[in-house]
Amino acid sequence: MPYTEFTDPNVCIDENLTTDDAGRLRLQSWAVPRPVVNVRVQSGGDGRLLKPEIATPGKLLISKQVSWTNDTPLEQPVLIKVTRASRSMLTSNPNALQVRDRWTYAIDADPDDPVTTSIFNGQFGGAIDLGTNSVAEPQPGRLWLWAGTNTAEEWISPMLAPGSTLKLWYKCYVWTPPPWSNNANKNSPEHEIYVNWSRIELIAYPQQGTVVIG
Repeated sequence: MPYTEFTDPNVCIDENLTTDDAGRLRLQSWAVPRPVVNVRVQSGGDGRLLKPEIATPGKLLISKQVSWTNDTPLEQPVLIKVTRASRSMLTSNPNALQVRDRWTYAIDADPDDPVTTSIFNGQFGGAIDLGTNSVAEPQPGRLWLWAGTNTAEEWISPMLAPGSTLKLWYKCYVWTPPPWSNNANKNSPEHEIYVNWSRIELIAYPQQGTVVIG
């Protein structure tokens, strides 16, 4: 007796796969590394320093908060990438300038304020000391410094669970370590700082599915 009933086959696929309307197998968007946050933040305080910033953390140049919610059915390893633009500074004998930056993150909560008073992720700066003349004036002298673009990375811990939200806060400051001379460069003080911008990226990486394991 012929078998006349037809049953649609059921194929089990894991969370990193899907099918299109024609039934063809396709990768989910989260099956490959993908940028989920990519922002560039301009400094709001570049230029001439009009007064010393001796009290830490100093003068705020950049502050940016970003977030991403895991929209996949799997835990996601997330890589934080912070790219700092080229930076430059000018200081006068005998003063020092220093730029510090820091980021903090939290999962399903607000991150701590990333002040750079005692903890920071990166720094750039310098000082010059050419001594004084016979009447205790600082000798004339200026220092220019430059630093190229660079990138720092950090993996979040633990991995981001499905539906959870990662929040990150980045800040960048400039301060003037004491002691500070108001008559630097023989009464012609010049102090400038340029950090330009910082780029903040969050990159989500794929995980092995849990439905099909072989």
